[in-house]
Amino acid sequence: MIERLTTAVQKFIFCYTITAGLPSFIRLLINTKKYRYAKSSTRYSSIPVPYHLRLNGKRKTIFLRTYTGDIEIFYEVFWKKVYHLPRQYKLKPEIVVDLGANTGMASLFFSVYYSTPGIYSVEADKHNVDILLSNLSAEVSAGSVNVMHAAIYNEDTTVYMQVKEKAYNTAIAREVTGMPVRAICMDTLYAMFKLDKIDLLKIDIEGSEEALFSENTGWLDKVNMIVMEIHAVSYRSTCEAILRNNGFVIDEPGKITSSSNLLWARKPTVMQ
Repeated sequence: MIERLTTAVQKFIFCYTITAGLPSFIRLLINTKKYRYAKSSTRYSSIPVPYHLRLNGKRKTIFLRTYTGDIEIFYEVFWKKVYHLPRQYKLKPEIVVDLGANTGMASLFFSVYYSTPGIYSVEADKHNVDILLSNLSAEVSAGSVNVMHAAIYNEDTTVYMQVKEKAYNTAIAREVTGMPVRAICMDTLYAMFKLDKIDLLKIDIEGSEEALFSENTGWLDKVNMIVMEIHAVSYRSTCEAILRNNGFVIDEPGKITSSSNLLWARKPTVMQ
């Protein structure tokens, strides 16, 4: 009970601090409650709701759907700060690639808090891409964020969207549905964006990480650090072995953030 009360108070303070004005503060509190107690997102409208925020001293308007999980991701990124880089990491990310960018919250976090000049956001779900473009419109116009509607895979092909209740759980598969989407491999991504390195690679692709690392992993030589959500617990040890074989050091869960389901891997030079 005390822990729940403490969390509620902390979240209340966070909402008050991050919103720019009383209307957005009240709207965020109300819609957080609505999302928490909703039984199914299919029963409700998924119209994006605007929120005016203060992010690192800058005013920013973002759009979140109330019942599809957008609010949950917003809290993970900006309240829990699951992608915050610890001070001992001697790396200022100049190039960030966001695989599974969803509505752009992680990309926005790196843009606002690390002033990353080159962010490449890749998202397979067209509905998410539309909101991502609204959330990062200023950054896209300025050229600091580049958005691609595509799925990342181990080859260039066509895959199919597998829609789930929560927008952030939408996955891809070979199984044919009425929603085909272009898939590209990492070598193609490097070529399309003319990248010769990636300082930070964020991966949250709803299980497709197994396909991504299944073959043709030479592209890892050009990556300095990875933060990745692994969706199958049984795959974690396999993924860690692949990364170690490609010169990465694996940091222990909890050492970086409180989110133990994230895998953090870095080249040894990152902490020198």
